[in-house]
Amino acid sequence: MFHTRQTLQRSALLAIGVLALTGSPALALDYVFSDLGTITGPLAGTQSVPQYINNQGQVVISATNHYLYSAGTYTRYQSLPGGKEVQVGNVNDLGHTAGWISLGEEVDATIPVRYDGAIPTPLQVLGGGTQAYAQSINNHDQLVGNAVSNDHGTIRPVRWDGTAVTDLGTLGGTSGTANDINDAGAIVGESHTPNDASLHATHWNGSTITDLGSLGGYSAAFGINEAGQIVGYSYVNVDNSGVSAVKWLSAADAPIDLPSLPGTYEDMAIQLNNVGQVVGYSVVDVVDGVEVTATLWDGDQVIDLNDFLPPELATAGWRLTSAADINDHGVIVGIAQKGWTHDGVAGFQLTPVPVPAAVWLFGSGLVGLAGLARRRMQSTH
Repeated sequence: MFHTRQTLQRSALLAIGVLALTGSPALALDYVFSDLGTITGPLAGTQSVPQYINNQGQVVISATNHYLYSAGTYTRYQSLPGGKEVQVGNVNDLGHTAGWISLGEEVDATIPVRYDGAIPTPLQVLGGGTQAYAQSINNHDQLVGNAVSNDHGTIRPVRWDGTAVTDLGTLGGTSGTANDINDAGAIVGESHTPNDASLHATHWNGSTITDLGSLGGYSAAFGINEAGQIVGYSYVNVDNSGVSAVKWLSAADAPIDLPSLPGTYEDMAIQLNNVGQVVGYSVVDVVDGVEVTATLWDGDQVIDLNDFLPPELATAGWRLTSAADINDHGVIVGIAQKGWTHDGVAGFQLTPVPVPAAVWLFGSGLVGLAGLARRRMQSTH
């Protein structure tokens, strides 16, 4: 009897060893799907899509109206007196959001704002200008975006400290825009090179402006993390054809062409987290045309996020078409589509699944059995 139990215990321990070696990567790729109330729920049929997520799990949702979603509650972003249209950018870990408010065509003015919760604080525009757009905010409430110069001829990359605006400058050309800022104050975007000969991904750090280069044609940078890693896109060819998702390990490094899903002829990296995971989308050739798919780049892996779409939604014709943001916990938000109808645009959230408690309990039980086996073996000597 004892020998049979020993054999079973050793087999169980071997099985746990195999799980330790092979089970963890598979579990790390499991996600729980949620539509945040945009496919079924209070925002169904409103074309509501999640755009940004912070490390507290708060999500910026854009539609006809715009909301900050937090633990099942939707808080609508407010306008300014005379405001006709609200737009929002990303949200920091304090729940503060970048944005802008249009005053309508008859006024031809757009006011950049910082939302503290749902309440807007107006920011300065460039001298003599009437239009500016705050796109991103860091945890120190510094914001970046772009502003139309006072001659309405060029778009300038800008930063706001408090409410005061600063023109960041360009790579020598007339225009540019700032897309993201990290907590160290490093900024990325794109700007024109001298004589507006090209448009290149750009890095601003204090008074230093760095050309991040490209794979051949135009390029742009959309996101930067706290380690200084940067993501965006680049045209592969000098004639600005062949768009590819790229990552820069730092402002001093050349762009890296990220791996592609099978059949991809175009892809784009939109954002990354502090772990280095990257999200975006891929355009993939299929039998009857092309298909746009939400994509995750995780280390050396490139993953079609439709692998985690619930079967009943896939059968109903839904697809995950773009991953817009990912926080440091690996939670992803983005756009889901079903055809091209009004009711066919919604959002999704994918939350990584932790190792199930049952697995740990099973492992703990086996460890207890192993201890019992050792004591029985010792008692026989």
